[in-house]
Amino acid sequence: MNVLVIGIGNPGRQDDGLGEALIERIKREQVPKFEERGTCSLFLEWKYQLNIEDAQAIQDADLVVFADATTEGEEPATLAEIAPAAQIAVTTHAMAPASVLALAEELYGRSPKAYLLAIRGYDFDIGEELSPRAAANLETALSLLNELLSRL
Repeated sequence: MNVLVIGIGNPGRQDDGLGEALIERIKREQVPKFEERGTCSLFLEWKYQLNIEDAQAIQDADLVVFADATTEGEEPATLAEIAPAAQIAVTTHAMAPASVLALAEELYGRSPKAYLLAIRGYDFDIGEELSPRAAANLETALSLLNELLSRL
């Protein structure tokens, strides 16, 4: 099974960097544990934002987890399965995860099973450090992701 985790966000805008922070933590702490199982391949990517090219990037994955900061919703983090859904956006430069899935399905005839890992953020000003509350929420997000991956 090929698992792709995509962290989304701008690490130069404090808590918007939660997606990248998640990817960096997984690289440091989780990849060796995951690879010891030998039943799955784990791929990690960080994206400033999702674009149409990402439909090609996800086409060979069996499972994709999109991790992104959110300013609303449940605290500290939620993990929810998402389905392909073409959504019209004001800009063509950024896409929602469901739209990337829909485009992959349209172009390649399939889209992987997917989840959105929404991590609550609070401070989005210019700066490279996560707020203390967002850093704590990152721990919960890692736990949610580990629970999902342990079921594979």
